Amino acid sequence: MARIIDKDEKRCDIALASIKLFCEKGIQQTSIDEIAKSAGVAKGTIYLYFKNKEEIVFTIWDIISQQHHEAFQQRITENMSTKEKILEYFNFSECQEEFDKEQILILFQHFVSSMLIDKTQLYTDYFESFFQKDYDFISNCLLEGTQKSEFSIDNIDMLTNTIIMFLKGLLVKSKASNMGFYETQINLNKHITYLLEQCTKEKL
Repeated sequence: MARIIDKDEKRCDIALASIKLFCEKGIQQTSIDEIAKSAGVAKGTIYLYFKNKEEIVFTIWDIISQQHHEAFQQRITENMSTKEKILEYFNFSECQEEFDKEQILILFQHFVSSMLIDKTQLYTDYFESFFQKDYDFISNCLLEGTQKSEFSIDNIDMLTNTIIMFLKGLLVKSKASNMGFYETQINLNKHITYLLEQCTKEKL
């Protein structure tokens, strides 16, 4: 009897098998042929699961994002302050358990690079929707913190966008400065903590 193939599992397997290629060669320079070889399938099989290379890229990040969300949900507690929840949201320590943490950082840098040179709008649309989720979470947390008198914020929208812009900029800086995963994580925590602390200081 032929083995029944779980299509979702196979799709994930193919996508995850391409991570190393994307990290080593870059997204634009990696071919479908190379992805098929890395995944141990025929080129035609790739197109049974994905319309194009972009779908493979987005599937990878969907998988990583889902695992990060699940890890985040396990870490937070009802007794946490809003500030602690925001810092946990940007805690990517689970990457060292599920993936090669350095590869994930490099991969995210390639994602952002692809978005910057994107002429199809596919990368831009995907990552803007991705960062919109960050915006919604952060702004809701800041509003909750303000209502609980944890924060004193004049412009929640401005602070939320500042945090997201810093996140995008840090990815570029980490690439330019050859930062590793831990150094990037430390810088992320340090600067977001600083921004949030400005909102917790008593006004003179």
